[in-house]
Amino acid sequence: MEKEKQITISLIDDHEGLRVSLKNFLEYSNFKVVLQASNGREAIESLKEVELLPDVCILDINMPVMDGFQTAGALAEKYPAMKILVFSSLDNRKSIEEMLRLGVRGYVLKGSSTEKLKEAVIKLHQGGYYFSETVSRNALSYIAEKRNLL
Repeated sequence: MEKEKQITISLIDDHEGLRVSLKNFLEYSNFKVVLQASNGREAIESLKEVELLPDVCILDINMPVMDGFQTAGALAEKYPAMKILVFSSLDNRKSIEEMLRLGVRGYVLKGSSTEKLKEAVIKLHQGGYYFSETVSRNALSYIAEKRNLL
């Protein structure tokens, strides 16, 4: 039986303690963290040098230098195969809609269980989408409006 490919991840968040905790959890869950950065600019520069591009990028929104919106746009343009998962405390409609417009595939609120984050990474890697329950209403409303279903 062929061993399943390990999902590779980049963590982009300005809180070092959170990045370390997430890395430990994700690697314990058999994912491989191949890049960590404290802002978008650092991440974009580091991606040029990594041996293995991440399958999934876990991205905060509020960061100095280059925020999550700018980073999501740059990643979508330069690395379209990379799936972007927002991990933020921002749950307002404007932030959710902007991230969807930029092509993110998932949005998990900080404070959610780590199991939800793990589930989101797997869903995105499999080609799906994942939204926290409190984000779902805004995300589905946005998608429906864009498809003229409302």
